Amino acid sequence: MPGSDTGDYLVRNLLALETARKVLHLTLPWREGVGVVFDRPRENQLVLESFETDDPIRQAYYDRNKEFLGCAKPLETCLTEDPLQVMLSGKVQPMRAAEATLRDAAFSDEYRLAATVYESRDFAMIDVLHPECSKGAALAEWAAMRGYDRGEVMAVGDNHNDIEMLSYAGIPIVMANGVAELKNFGWHQTTSNDENGVAVAIEQFALREAASCA
Repeated sequence: MPGSDTGDYLVRNLLALETARKVLHLTLPWREGVGVVFDRPRENQLVLESFETDDPIRQAYYDRNKEFLGCAKPLETCLTEDPLQVMLSGKVQPMRAAEATLRDAAFSDEYRLAATVYESRDFAMIDVLHPECSKGAALAEWAAMRGYDRGEVMAVGDNHNDIEMLSYAGIPIVMANGVAELKNFGWHQTTSNDENGVAVAIEQFALREAASCA
């Protein structure tokens, strides 16, 4: 959902309510880590069935975002409008099983999956989105609205959900601490996030280029 400088959405693609309902039914074995995300100003942006978890990463997120969380039991009862997405999170292996189940579903053409995996932390997230939603699609929309050619666009990524965005960008850059898969495309690489990788990329590929054209 690319937005304007004022925070207004320019494009918005929501997941169909009935698709979300089917996703919740399909992912019932992983319900402890499932939430539904809505486009709301503050309360009940993320609705969960329970806030009880033994996952420290998830608990830390809940603690930081209490004012935006809501609870519904069963979770399906929160579906009173089209959500932004259904989100799953948990340890890597269970999330891989959930992702495989979602990819094999008979109605998988009704959504797009975006996976983010942190192997070193044994934590993964799966976003179930409108089929036309991706970081790449949003970046392409944003560039087109402003009249930029893709060759003028730089993007920096570090995980699986960045593949479409990096594939679109004329200057794709991978963080040094990014997942191994991103390093197989021959894209530029920058330093890690602990070494100010994004700043290094901006200096190398944006500021130097601008200076050379001045």
